[in-house]
Amino acid sequence: MRRAGFSFWVTPELPEPVERLFPYVIDDEKWASENGYGRGIRERRDELARRDPNRSYFEGLTKNRKAAAVTALNGPTAEGLEAEIPGMGKVRHSDEGCASDAQRVLYADLRAWYRAKKVTDALHRSAMAGAAGDPGLVPTTRQWAVCMREGGHPYDMPQEARDRFATRPGAGEFVTARAEAVCARTSGLAAAVRKASRAHQEELESHHRAEVEDRTVLEHAALSRARDIVRRG
Repeated sequence: MRRAGFSFWVTPELPEPVERLFPYVIDDEKWASENGYGRGIRERRDELARRDPNRSYFEGLTKNRKAAAVTALNGPTAEGLEAEIPGMGKVRHSDEGCASDAQRVLYADLRAWYRAKKVTDALHRSAMAGAAGDPGLVPTTRQWAVCMREGGHPYDMPQEARDRFATRPGAGEFVTARAEAVCARTSGLAAAVRKASRAHQEELESHHRAEVEDRTVLEHAALSRARDIVRRG
């Protein structure tokens, strides 16, 4: 980006929200004790986004300079890279621009990397959604609800507790989140979710072996290149 005449800052990754870490039920007691239902994480994500120097820099550019900066970063047109996402159709991206150049340095085969990453990321999201809707979770979810009620938390589904504290934060958030995690373990719901997630993931990956294997190979090879880049500074 500097060579193209623009500034750009490397910023920290945003912390993962509760919805991604625990799509169905919180099953980590320590995490629940420290984060509740993730309100603090949402606030940190918002604060990091507000303080993002790239965002401020881009917003401060003139209309023409902003367009030029976007082109420098992402390439002129969404052409060159393509992936067929299961159930969603094709997605495309430019194989030019600084983002693609950087990924090409790391992964060497940019087209294979783009396709593998887009497909496997989509498989993971689909597997999580499939697991959350798996009818096999019904019996252990009922046991979880019994456990919660015994502790004074009248929720039939984990999502109900999450929605309650997302819309009306209160002093009971951390206590309830920890109870959710404890009940997830003792009721067997946590184990059932993990089993369902693995089953859905394996089923989806069985139809996309090439992309799964490509991602593993390309990421492994990229590690040594990344270490060399860091060592060179």
